[in-house]
Amino acid sequence: MINHIEATMEGVVAHYIGNHNDGEDIIYAPSVLTVEDEELYDVLFKYFLTHFREPEFFNFTFSSGDVALNPVYNFVANIFDDPSCLHEQSVKIARHLYEKSKHPNIKPGELYISYFTNVLVDDELVDAIGIFKSENKDLFLKLEQDGPSFRLSKDTGTNIGKLDKGCLIFNTEREAGFKICNIDHSNRYKEAQYWREEFLTITARADDYHQTKNYIQATKNFIKDRMSKEFDTDKADEAGVMHRSQEYFKHNEKFDAIEYEERVFKDEKVVEAFQDYKQEYENTRATTLGDAFDISDYAVKKQSRVFKSIIKLDKNFHIYVHGDKNKIMKGTDDEGRKYYILYYEDEN
Repeated sequence: MINHIEATMEGVVAHYIGNHNDGEDIIYAPSVLTVEDEELYDVLFKYFLTHFREPEFFNFTFSSGDVALNPVYNFVANIFDDPSCLHEQSVKIARHLYEKSKHPNIKPGELYISYFTNVLVDDELVDAIGIFKSENKDLFLKLEQDGPSFRLSKDTGTNIGKLDKGCLIFNTEREAGFKICNIDHSNRYKEAQYWREEFLTITARADDYHQTKNYIQATKNFIKDRMSKEFDTDKADEAGVMHRSQEYFKHNEKFDAIEYEERVFKDEKVVEAFQDYKQEYENTRATTLGDAFDISDYAVKKQSRVFKSIIKLDKNFHIYVHGDKNKIMKGTDDEGRKYYILYYEDEN
């Protein structure tokens, strides 16, 4: 977990990244910003740090496998070694981001690079470097008193309650590519993945959080992509598998792949199909599904929506299946009409 109660922001630099396709360039700040106003300091501190809540960590990587060739890794390593070069290295970071922002849908915006001391991450007190880009502007109304009357105007600016793109790089695990938190609220668009994949070039850290999350996602995707097609299962069968998966993750502290597959899928042929699917899942996502790890309760909680199954019946009904498959039965009456029977104990 991340705790910034004792943290201090030692310096921040701001540059403007223009739209590459419109011929706009970078506007570099000549020096580190001077932030003497305490309220402004608090606003920046909140904007930069309070959005990072989830214990989901990444590492720098590189296509050749040599992380030392990753440009951003080198820039931040130089800053950690000598914080006085924050501005010099921030210029290089800005140029690198600009060169990776050539897609026409990538928006221009302000780039902030800041240096923090005394950030607590997983019980380790370390320095951290933040890289943030503000792309979207909000419209604000301003009501100001003008003598005995009021004057209403509008303005645009950055909403500190939203962070478009940002990462925190912690000065720990340097040989593995540093420990990193990342936020990208535009990553649902393929062209916006430039932030993580082309600019930062980071990969999910092989920790308990990601292992738990990946296994839950792999199970859900397997049911959707393979199980229903290869084994002629219905929605109730699929809900039963997800229920058993949920029960396993909720009631076990340690994960064992063989035990999990036997309990969740039961049928040997389905288990073999899932094992084949796991290899495909690993290859397409450049990740590894471990055979044994400590289950992350936080990841199970965050993935709780994955365990829910919805059976959509024509345009009349939706059945939300949250648990035991044995409490729902499917059939067809003498007239050929399909039906479900639901068993329950309490009605709210």
